[in-house]
Amino acid sequence: MKLSQPRHQTAFLAQQKRIPLPLLWLWASVVTLIVSAPVMAAGALESFPLAEKESEKSQQMDQHLFATGRIQNKGGEAFPESWLSLPSGTLSQTLYRVRSTRDTDEILEHYQGQLQQPGSEILFRCSSRECGSSNDWANSVFKISTLYGVDREQHYIAGRRDLNGQTDYVSVYITERGTGRIYVYVSHYQVTAAPVATKGVKRSLFEQLLETGWVRLPVTADGEFEEGAFGQLQQLADQLEKSDKTFWLVAHHYGKQSHEVLQQRSEQAAAKLQRSLQEFGLSAGKLELKGLGAMAPTKDSVSYGGRIELVVKK
Repeated sequence: MKLSQPRHQTAFLAQQKRIPLPLLWLWASVVTLIVSAPVMAAGALESFPLAEKESEKSQQMDQHLFATGRIQNKGGEAFPESWLSLPSGTLSQTLYRVRSTRDTDEILEHYQGQLQQPGSEILFRCSSRECGSSNDWANSVFKISTLYGVDREQHYIAGRRDLNGQTDYVSVYITERGTGRIYVYVSHYQVTAAPVATKGVKRSLFEQLLETGWVRLPVTADGEFEEGAFGQLQQLADQLEKSDKTFWLVAHHYGKQSHEVLQQRSEQAAAKLQRSLQEFGLSAGKLELKGLGAMAPTKDSVSYGGRIELVVKK
């Protein structure tokens, strides 16, 4: 019988080994008291056809950190950009291998569809390099090296379901290894209480926009999404569409070219970003484009080649 790690000892180890405390809590929760033989969680998601179960376990937890953001790696330390800190509950985890030539997108659709049913809510999802490093997901979050695959062939989806008075927090990680083997890791965490806290969450782009009247967008000078910004911009497009306001999409472009060329490139960047946001469902009339070329430079944006901002119309 294994006993849970004392909280003060966990904090001490975090200080001595310089491990991020949230990540160490996640590790400590794994060694919490195991109270039952492996069983399938009540109301578990239906597995993908041709998926073969390789392992499963179920255990009681004092606390669980539930990832709701992409993996970021700062100073060699990997952890989710945001997570939910959940109270005591039951964690059930199942590892599947999919013996099929079907691509990972089809597998994602299978699980995503189940989390779009009434009584369910998708909290976060990402695909490909938007999720961060597969190595970090496999070895830092799940502690299962088998899940280390190709970054462009990975998906993560996190959701919440209401099940007979309990809340079921569900995550599905799908990955394809370099050898072509496909694995699916499904976790259910069932609790009877609400989460105690949300950690690591910054103000959304839309919140910043309403507070200051403008916001710099996480895109390149050419209007491409920065790595890891897909979810943020998808959320922003949804919030802009629901707002009763309209906005300027203002692009700046810097370089050694003539003013006319830089003006044209800024206009092209704004138009490209607008098309990307429209693919998320944003109406064309919500944005008015402004390409300002090399006007209004700032030190960091000049070195970056430009910037694109969203401004509330007065």
